Amino acid sequence: MTKQSMAQYVYEKLKAGILSQKLNPGQKLIENDISDTLGVSRTPIRNAFSKLQEEGIVTILPNKGAHVINPAIEEIIEAFTFRKHLELIATEHIMERIEEKDIEKLKELIHEEIETYDQKDLAGYIDINTQFHKILVNISDNRFLKEQAKKMIHQTHIYLILYDQFYVVNKKDSRGPKEHQEIVNLIESRDADAFKLLLDKHISSTIEEYRTRVNTYQQASDLF
Repeated sequence: MTKQSMAQYVYEKLKAGILSQKLNPGQKLIENDISDTLGVSRTPIRNAFSKLQEEGIVTILPNKGAHVINPAIEEIIEAFTFRKHLELIATEHIMERIEEKDIEKLKELIHEEIETYDQKDLAGYIDINTQFHKILVNISDNRFLKEQAKKMIHQTHIYLILYDQFYVVNKKDSRGPKEHQEIVNLIESRDADAFKLLLDKHISSTIEEYRTRVNTYQQASDLF
């Protein structure tokens, strides 16, 4: 196995641990233990850390090593609030601009989103959720607004990886697909006011859910 492939192997193992929520927020990633467990040297481990840091899910501090990020609730609230404002502005004229092919794609994504619950595929769920919201913000003709909105969608999905109850919630009780379907219904009926209210609620509800979850992970024990 080449150095590059070894680094990719470590990266995939660590990311799988984070996506499966076995590696918790704030958890230290100990090089020696990872090396012993996976049978690799320090170099690919550090390369994997760097890649995870670039994605925003690991932080590397001098003399403290690598840790899964452990954002404060204030950071999460600020990020979701900023995202909500961006999406509401980006979708202001969605009723006039959205095309039928976009609506059909949104419907298709909802069906795929439901399937991810059956498959317990959090990575797939995040990808579909990202696609859904990007279709909405792409309606805007302001490229800077779209770029910032997409950046915040990515940022808030990092918090979703850490704190969402994807693995324990039943798909029948999951809020995401239901509200996504309601959003599409309102687009089809061209109810702009109700759409705006629901999109606001859709994102704001996540903030309230996370308020009760963040402190649960503050004292996470090491996996390795």
